[in-house]
Amino acid sequence: MSNTTLNCDDILADKPGPPPLYSTGTRYGIAAVLTCFPILCLVGNTVVILSVATHRRLRTITNAFVVSLAVADMSVSVLVMPFSIYSQLNNKQWMLGETLCLVGISFDVMLCTISIFHLSCLAIDRYLAICQPFVHERMTSQIVVMMLTCCWVIPIFISFVPVMNKWNTIGIEDFIECAAPPGSNTCVFLVNVTFSLICSAVAFYIPVVFMGVCNWKIYLCARRQAMQIRSLDNAVHHQHSLKGKGKFKQEAKAAKTLGIIMGCFSVCWFPFFIFNIFDPLIGYKIPYIPWSVALWLGYINSVMNPFLYYYFNRNFKFAFRRLLKCKVCRGISEYEEDPITGTTHLSE
Repeated sequence: MSNTTLNCDDILADKPGPPPLYSTGTRYGIAAVLTCFPILCLVGNTVVILSVATHRRLRTITNAFVVSLAVADMSVSVLVMPFSIYSQLNNKQWMLGETLCLVGISFDVMLCTISIFHLSCLAIDRYLAICQPFVHERMTSQIVVMMLTCCWVIPIFISFVPVMNKWNTIGIEDFIECAAPPGSNTCVFLVNVTFSLICSAVAFYIPVVFMGVCNWKIYLCARRQAMQIRSLDNAVHHQHSLKGKGKFKQEAKAAKTLGIIMGCFSVCWFPFFIFNIFDPLIGYKIPYIPWSVALWLGYINSVMNPFLYYYFNRNFKFAFRRLLKCKVCRGISEYEEDPITGTTHLSE
């Protein structure tokens, strides 16, 4: 027995071992179920984009971030999920070459980071709309474009740049060579402790804490403004109070929807980023199946957003129905919500 084999036996002695191998029927069944997610993701986020494009009341600064986030989620369904399904269908055998493996991993890291950066921008937008309305009114399209550009460009520096240069493997080359030896046709993404800490902090933990602080401040501002509105209801300028109340209700509903979307994102990605931190620290002992479940739970978040818009945002619900019933094609007027009374009617 060679020294290399002996070394690998020692290195892999307490590790969980390779992924389980499934029968042909099981592989095709799992792949068929998983294929539903990118299809739903692509269709749902396409409807979100078309809704904003065809519904007047959805063409707002806030929804510029929503549309860009939908594009990021669609990209997950096209550039990330298919690679994972392919690997599952082929019993984790990767026959597409090392370069495409690294590109797929880079897109995975980049698009997850892009999503949470968009949610951070949405948190800023909602905070300004409720807590600093005069500042929010001065938010120009140039500022929005700059923020969106940062959302798409900055993640490249924690995805493509380090992954393509293999900075994530520095210090763990021996383990990777034993776990995925050259010629084994595998595509694995293992990271050293430094990379896991920096990437997880930038792509998840810091933005999640930031969004939590924003939502707490939004809650405090909303509660304070609600008390002020109740006092204005008894004042002389009752009509002015109604208008202010209607505007506040719209902003508060949008903030509530955003809070739900942020909460779902955090819950879906939390298991993956917990694993991403602890697996390198404990010596890569988390088995394949929990890793795979955590990863797909994160992917499923990209599928969820259109459903969250539908259930928690009245204007998106009307726009979705109008599209799916082809009312846009027939030229039927869009549904509107009265900002004061909250009732809905058809726009002429």
